[in-house]
Amino acid sequence: MLERGRADTIVVAKLDRLTRSVRDLCFLVEQYFARDRFHLLSVCGMVNTHSAAGRMQMLTLANYAQFEREIISERTREAMHHMRAQGIALGTPAYGLRYSNQLDDKGRRTMVEVPEEQAVVRRVIALHADGLGHRAIAEKLTAEGIPARRGGVWHGRVIGVILQRAGQHTPRSYKRPEKRVFVCDQDEAADHARVLHARGLSLRKIGAALRRDGYAPPRGGEWHAATVRALLTHGTDASRTSVLLRARTLRGDGRSYREIAACLTREGLLPPRGGRWHPATVADLLASG
Repeated sequence: MLERGRADTIVVAKLDRLTRSVRDLCFLVEQYFARDRFHLLSVCGMVNTHSAAGRMQMLTLANYAQFEREIISERTREAMHHMRAQGIALGTPAYGLRYSNQLDDKGRRTMVEVPEEQAVVRRVIALHADGLGHRAIAEKLTAEGIPARRGGVWHGRVIGVILQRAGQHTPRSYKRPEKRVFVCDQDEAADHARVLHARGLSLRKIGAALRRDGYAPPRGGEWHAATVRALLTHGTDASRTSVLLRARTLRGDGRSYREIAACLTREGLLPPRGGRWHPATVADLLASG
């Protein structure tokens, strides 16, 4: 009515009858009552929304209202937990039962069986014993015109609850998979990567193998070709001088370019851009030295 221009004032008996949430009240004040266009009138405890002091007083009252709501909620949860611990049934009765007008020794209403619903429960158990699934039982009951509680249609979930309460069904328990713990030791991961690289695996396959074996990159996430290439040179003296000296030593022993390339790759002395040594790159290395 305020937005349509049919009213300019909201009257409430108490402020907590408007809202018990400080967040909602701040929104209402900012949206409607902070200007002179609309007004808010609280009969019990006058509220002035057009001055800073009035708004502070209103928010103080709202804080107490929200505190009261949360306290009531906490006490209600504690009371319900205590009653459940004593075995007292709470909430809507299960299918096949209803509350009676008779009271127990503590003044609580007792539950009695509903003959019509108990007959349906026995039929559900019989159909389940014949091998029908929950959904098939629900469809069969609906097709036969047997109404569910409150006149609705049957669903497989409801059939499962009925069978569970009758001791004829055990719901599945889904356990979360255990969280894997990845190793972030780069020295160990680098040694493992060099072994895989010596077997001829590509960078992507090395990354997949590292992930499968429980090794993670320094910043987490997935292994990529670039991070695997950097890992292969981690912790090794792969400078041009050391590679050149090693290649010259092997060449002096009479090794061919292909043999030198295989030996450098196996020892982890990789080219500057990563990858593997080849006869042509070994020849260029020796010629440039």
